Amino acid sequence: MKKLLMIAAIFTMTFAGAFAQRGQGGSKGGQQRESLTAEQRAEKMTTRMTEELGLSEDQKQKIYKINLENAQKREAQRAAMEEDRKAKRTEMQTQNQAQNKQIEAILTPEQKTKWEEVKKENRKEIQERSGNGRGHRGGRGSSGGRAGSGNNI
Repeated sequence: MKKLLMIAAIFTMTFAGAFAQRGQGGSKGGQQRESLTAEQRAEKMTTRMTEELGLSEDQKQKIYKINLENAQKREAQRAAMEEDRKAKRTEMQTQNQAQNKQIEAILTPEQKTKWEEVKKENRKEIQERSGNGRGHRGGRGSSGGRAGSGNNI
């Protein structure tokens, strides 16, 4: 029985890794993975294991239970991570607003106008970069990476 559980665990990790890689490349895989419930993922994985390993009905039921439990845990972890991301984003926005108020309190009216123009231009550049599919990770220097940032001295 230990060997079977070990095989199931290895197969689960292998299958999950391959499934995750398929989801990264195109939007179809990512959308399909998002839309599957924990029960559907567990059923799909169990069906594949049954076909490839020739599981008995008893084994199939036990492995389905394991797959379902783990799929539900992963679903809860993803939801928690998303909530964490939202909270951090809100915190950063609050900090940025406070910083801008402090800066504007020091600037003259002419400097404030110029500062607003600079911020608008920066927002426009960010939108242009993210609009061409590179998102926040690209667009640094001509090479798109750290070497073009000028901080390597």
